[in-house]
Amino acid sequence: MFSGLLWCTIAPTIPGSHPAAAGGLWDNCKAMDDVGLIKEKINIVDLISEYLPLKKSGVNFKTNCPFHQEKTASFVVSPERQIWHCFGCQKGGDVFTFLMEKEGMEFKEALEMLAKKTGVTLKKSPDKKDFKDRLFEINLKAQEFFHYILTKHRLGKKALEYLNKRGLTSGTIEEFGIGYAPNSWESLTKFLLKRGYTNQEIIDSGLGVAGRSGSYDRFRGRITFPLFDGKEKLRGFSGRVLSPAEPKYINTPQTAIFDKSNFLFGLNLAKSQIRNKKEVILVEGEMDMIMSYQAGFKNIVASKGTALTEGQIDLIKKYTENITLGFDMDLAGDSASRRGIEMADKAGLNIKVIQLSDGKDAAEVVKADPGIWQKAIEEATPIYDYYLVSTAKRYDSKNPSDLKKIAEELIPVWAKISDDLVRERYIQRLSAFLKTEEKIIRDAIEKARQSFVKSYAGLLKKSNTQDNVVSVRSRRELLEEYLVTLLLHPPQESNFVPNFPETLFLAEKWRQLFVYLVLYLDSISFKSRAFNINDFVLDLPKELLAEVDRLYLIELDGRLIDDKSWKKELEGVVSELKKALIKASLEKLSLEIRNAQEFDKMEVVEVLNKRFRDLSVKLKNL
Repeated sequence: MFSGLLWCTIAPTIPGSHPAAAGGLWDNCKAMDDVGLIKEKINIVDLISEYLPLKKSGVNFKTNCPFHQEKTASFVVSPERQIWHCFGCQKGGDVFTFLMEKEGMEFKEALEMLAKKTGVTLKKSPDKKDFKDRLFEINLKAQEFFHYILTKHRLGKKALEYLNKRGLTSGTIEEFGIGYAPNSWESLTKFLLKRGYTNQEIIDSGLGVAGRSGSYDRFRGRITFPLFDGKEKLRGFSGRVLSPAEPKYINTPQTAIFDKSNFLFGLNLAKSQIRNKKEVILVEGEMDMIMSYQAGFKNIVASKGTALTEGQIDLIKKYTENITLGFDMDLAGDSASRRGIEMADKAGLNIKVIQLSDGKDAAEVVKADPGIWQKAIEEATPIYDYYLVSTAKRYDSKNPSDLKKIAEELIPVWAKISDDLVRERYIQRLSAFLKTEEKIIRDAIEKARQSFVKSYAGLLKKSNTQDNVVSVRSRRELLEEYLVTLLLHPPQESNFVPNFPETLFLAEKWRQLFVYLVLYLDSISFKSRAFNINDFVLDLPKELLAEVDRLYLIELDGRLIDDKSWKKELEGVVSELKKALIKASLEKLSLEIRNAQEFDKMEVVEVLNKRFRDLSVKLKNL
């Protein structure tokens, strides 16, 4: 194992983080000797060039992102900061995170590979075990315990009978390592303590819950499904009740080695067949996956929920671009599921939906007749056809009120279809379905598309009466982000120090970053030194570091290298943000005035009206 890895490898395993830039935190870490030395000996541009064709773009390099499909290059590499960031899928990091993403490596694997490449001899500590290795070990020991109880002990007899009744064979139970947690508060805890594990390790692994005197078992009276990742590492467990009860399933909570949003159940067994068949079937629960796999459908995994996450989409993309969803619910009517589908579409995945009748799940269908499941897979509907079928079942397109509901549901979905040709095809389909002219549908979709602000371009020209409302990628949020971006890109000769307050920002992260920027800009102005991004990030908290790296890689308009143009742009953004704050205050005052009028508080109305007039004049003068 490697000295210091327990405390020093967290930052580089998070996309967008940059361990070497974290200053004092890393200077005191033993592992920093290895990490820092490797970073000194390797150039990120050279490393990424071994995988991708980089092209010079100003001071940086650009190419198409290897982690999602795109037509315009948005993957940027900075030789100055020794970082990379994709402005399409928002992934980013350093040499370590690039290898981890590209090669599917753990941090230690990337460390070993780069150490070999650079000739760095890693410091080893043979008598110390890595914290994460202990968690993997304790999970394996717990799995042995659960599996023994299910298959060999009288306490597991009822659970075994249940699984056999559901249709699982002894071979399948063995292959998946299924077990049973006795309905006891401390049977597993006592088993693990006797084998040298501590209460804290039991809690850290998620197997135990902290109690007054140590810990007690999390999984009690439940069938256990071990959660192996694609590399056969046991990261946690899922526990299912035997009889009807809530919650039906409980999972290992988020731990140092388990994150549900980055996990697909059964990937360890299914990955080779997913590659061979160039398609993955995605179901919701463990039993759906296991029963299908047992029946010969080997290219199948379970998401442990119906809402796809970015982490799960990234896992799928390593093996295929074709995904077939087999959930026992109406995906079109579930907003979280739609968001996941939108992300999958943006990532370039081809999506189909399996439609089952009578609300049955995959496990029930497979047990009754595998042929029905096979036919349903073969007849899976392309996702946007599925949306049309779903709305046709739920609404009457001849009814004006239902027509409006269909438009409200489908227009935003159609607007987010990433491929132009696919979007055009479904505009035609929607037009035919609603018996409405294509032009009307197309105009509505285009209007919806334009409402999604995607860049800083035109921000200062675009007016918005709801600047006080902070929503996803709203103009207000983009203005705040743009202001910070400008401050991170001052012209070389600039000695500018902001004189506006941090209260201009509504987003807490930008407020914090702005305070750090003001302190730094003030110090270099006093010392007559130029802005240096690597100096600035030395004392930044790591949660702000990823944001700085992302914003620093943004290419601003070429004219902003001129100090006068830069200041003019910055003043314009500050002015727009001040207007937004005043508009929000005016809206609040309007409500207060109306309330005071309703209760006939004329003195209060007079005071509020004066404040309203003063603010209106202030807004007009900005």
